[in-house]
Amino acid sequence: MGESAGSWSLSVPGVPASVAVTRRTLRSWLTKSGIACGLIDDVVLCASEAVTNAIQHGYRGAEGTVLVSVHLADEGVVLTVVDEGDWLPTQDGIGVSHGWGLPLIEAICRTVDLTRTLGKTVLTARLGMAT
Repeated sequence: MGESAGSWSLSVPGVPASVAVTRRTLRSWLTKSGIACGLIDDVVLCASEAVTNAIQHGYRGAEGTVLVSVHLADEGVVLTVVDEGDWLPTQDGIGVSHGWGLPLIEAICRTVDLTRTLGKTVLTARLGMAT
């Protein structure tokens, strides 16, 4: 885990148990950083959904690592989640048990960028004001 005054990062294995580890450690750091409770909840929820997507869709049981980082900026919180998984083509629509993660992240965040380059999938989301 990496921390500095305005940045935090965590590299976790691409396994389901890593989602809870990410939530717990991220919430602790955001709280110590003095971020408002409502914004903490939003950042943790978006991180949880993005890590879950990386594990379920990127790795699907294969070994891999998910890197989660947060940067506090004047304009808000920037969340980045990176994986090197082999994603399947996008499923059409939202189902009963799938397809809710990215639309939820997009509904909460001011902006969301999702790119796939050089074998990496990178989600960058910008949320609320940092203070």
